[in-house]
Amino acid sequence: MVVQRFGAGAVGGAEWHCAEFVRCLAPHHDVTVLTSCARDATTWAMDLEPGVHREEGVSVERFAHPRRNFDHRARVPLRHRLRMWTRRLWDALRIPRVRVCSCDRPGDGEDFLEQQGPWCKDLLHELSDGSRDGLPRFDVVVFFTALYHPTAVGLLRWGRRSVLVPTLHDEKPMYLPWFHQVFAAAGLTLFNTRAEAELARRLYGANVGRSRVVGAPVAVSEPGPAAILAARARYALPERYLVYVGRIEKGKGCAQLLAAWEGVADAQPGTALVFIGKGTMPIAESVHTRCTGFVADAERDALVAGAAALVMPSRLESLSLVLLEAMALAVPVIANARSDVLAAHVQDSQGGLVYRGRHQLRAALLHMLRLPDAQRRDLGQSGRRYVHEHYPPAVVHRAWLEAVEDAAGLSA
Repeated sequence: MVVQRFGAGAVGGAEWHCAEFVRCLAPHHDVTVLTSCARDATTWAMDLEPGVHREEGVSVERFAHPRRNFDHRARVPLRHRLRMWTRRLWDALRIPRVRVCSCDRPGDGEDFLEQQGPWCKDLLHELSDGSRDGLPRFDVVVFFTALYHPTAVGLLRWGRRSVLVPTLHDEKPMYLPWFHQVFAAAGLTLFNTRAEAELARRLYGANVGRSRVVGAPVAVSEPGPAAILAARARYALPERYLVYVGRIEKGKGCAQLLAAWEGVADAQPGTALVFIGKGTMPIAESVHTRCTGFVADAERDALVAGAAALVMPSRLESLSLVLLEAMALAVPVIANARSDVLAAHVQDSQGGLVYRGRHQLRAALLHMLRLPDAQRRDLGQSGRRYVHEHYPPAVVHRAWLEAVEDAAGLSA
């Protein structure tokens, strides 16, 4: 397994996804994780010791890397940023387009990947040179997150006996020509949703080879009424509140959510918006706005289960485990329609509301807070049925095992 961060303290959807994949494979295969020494994806500081460790019952090999240089920020060249906006316009107008420009060089993007980090050169050597008695060290390598250097470069070093879990978002770096060869090189690509698979085909066309939409397992322990009441009491929450779970960042839509909430809090007294998590964006707490920081999983689930709705304002999602776990708890959701993934979850489940822009978000927040309990329960039950039907752990785990076995049979 190759992933940008792994283990305790590595908070993120892709990191959780990789850890779950490891837990699935470990009873059946000898699993090794190749990763960085970082906990923080902003600085790539070497928080952990390089070398071989035993974590979660598997071997974890951590490789050294430089700290991010903020004097030389990783920037996508202007022509590729313009391409992103042009292609989004063409998508909106449903105009067919050329996917690869004749002026592109396949290597466009390597400088960005090195500057973005984590650049683990010894990890790459392990993939290209690591062998035992002349045979490859690994039968299959599963690569997580196409955006980061270990996967975007490492997969090209390794070759066809590979599984790519790209966790793809519609963001500027993914328009770099480099990623055409990444998707072309993968032996098998596993997507989390149909929307993610469609995005890959829009961006890379025929370079997306063998692929499957598999998803990720969703399983939560439903808290009882006593746990929900106790969590509310700990944070002195009103009976009706909304909740956000995740990194508290402007790029996750939190600034827009706060701006929309200002009007809602005045129009709907006796309510609150609760942020669960941490990030670089400060939250000014008040009677209407709370921030818990990171909390234990059971505490988080109790706070979500007691909420009138979960709000997911992020535009960049390949799955959104947080949203699916809320649905599994029969909690309605409010999601950003600019994310095709989130919009598809809500449309297919009929388990909540979607919005575009701050004004629609404000209206959705008010609507959900004012919705009668019976109607909110109906939305919640629709979401729960959707999750149970599409993301049962046993089915997803079986698909992961089959994918690894299929990739092992490919020629190098």
